[in-house]
Formats: sequence, C-alpha cells, structure tokens
Amino acid sequence: MKKIDQERFHFIDNIVWWEGQINAPTLIRHFQISRDSASSILKSYDQFFPNNLIYDPSIKARILTNKFKAMTDVSSFDHYLKLLQKTQHQQIIENTEEVEAPLRNINAQLVRPILKAINEKLAIDIGYISLTSPDYLDRIIEPHTLIFDGLRWHVRAYCRKNAAFRDFVLSRFNGIAEFEGAALNAKEQDNLWQTYTDIEIMPDPRLTEKQQAIIARDFQMTNGKKVIKTRLALVNYLLLRLRLDHYKNTAEEQQIMLSPE
Repeated sequence: MKKIDQERFHFIDNIVWWEGQINAPTLIRHFQISRDSASSILKSYDQFFPNNLIYDPSIKARILTNKFKAMTDVSSFDHYLKLLQKTQHQQIIENTEEVEAPLRNINAQLVRPILKAINEKLAIDIGYISLTSPDYLDRIIEPHTLIFDGLRWHVRAYCRKNAAFRDFVLSRFNGIAEFEGAALNAKEQDNLWQTYTDIEIMPDPRLTEKQQAIIARDFQMTNGKKVIKTRLALVNYLLLRLRLDHYKNTAEEQQIMLSPE
C-alpha cells in the first residue's frame, strides 16, 4: 500500500474543512502538477480516509462528510490561508517564529458559506451579534473580501439592513446560513474599498534628532517621512497596527505620529 503523502493530504484536509469541498484543479494550481497526478492523489486520499469525502457529480468535486476526521490539526483559519500561498523560501519559513496573540474563535461551519458566497458572488442570510446588538439578529449580507487586522478576521460585505458596505467580525456569526441568490452589490460598488488614500507618518518631534534618525531608519522614511498607501476602508485597521489610535504620554512610547499633512 502507498505511503501517506503528508504534505498533500494535509493540504486536502485544510481545504475541505474550511471550504467544504475539493477537486483536482485545486491541487493542480497549488502544487503545479498534472491532472493525472492530482486525480491519483485524491484517489490515494480516499483509500486512506474512505469516510472523509464523497464525490458529488453535480459540482464535480469531493465534499465533506459528517464522518470527516482530519489527519492533522485543521482548526487554524490563518494556517488555512497561508497554505494557499506558494512558499518561495521554505528554509526561511521553517526558521521563522511569530508571536501569537489569542485570536478570536472562528467556526469553520460558519465560514464555509461565507467563503462560498465570496467565491460565487452570492448573498447569505446569517445570524450576527455585535456590542450594540448583544442578541443574534439575522442579517442578509453580500460578502466580497476577508480582512485580517492583525488580531481578528473580518469580512467586508454589503449589509442590506444598513444599505451600506460594512465590516463584520468572523467570530460573531451564528446560526444556519441560507443563500439568498446572487449578490446585487459588487466589490466595485464599494466606494471606500475602491478608493485609496495616503497615510503619512513621521518620528515623534519630542524625540532627539538621533532618536528620530533611528525611527526613520526603522520605518524606511525619506526626509523624515513615510507615505503608506491604503484603502479608505482599511484606514482604522492601519492606525491600530501602527499604534496611532491614540496619543501616548511619552515620545518613547509614541515613536511615530501622523504628519501635519
């Protein structure tokens, strides 16, 4: 019997857990292999894990079963997204460490329909809770993009209740999602998403000249300034990442600030 292909089976596990399905083209694109090789990998996976997937001819893909049991841990949404990025410097990746914060809980069963809605441009009816509305209320949203602010995941979507594009925290969805047909509002109609602005930062002028020079080098500033281009919809997240959401008491804490411009 063939040996388990750890890398490819781990990839399959994560894709089907978060997306609910997988097909040969997904493997072809990710691993840059032939269709025959992709089909062979899926058949081998089926042999080792006969209860995990079932083929659905209507969509020409293998779908998740309620008996699915992953070979490895598939609980990290961040890891799932990183798997989709082709690794160019594997040795560097293996010798890199990231400080992990307590990320918000994300339920794969609730994320699947949102991913499907994004990929297929659909509207979905799903429960959502917020600090202003502590009880779950049904929202019909038309999602178009996932956003990571450094600590938690959001989905950018048109909200029919508010008749506007909003950001929704992924961990705050609940209940059974129902698809409501094609989305009526596309990403191209999201003005804050389509519009870019420049955020200009500079060293805190309370620092000494030598200290300002250190900060300028840290942030790759030119003539004491650094311009960061970002979408208007992401400005608040950028300010939070730069710790510019409020003014610090000391220059050493502040380090950088928005320039007068």
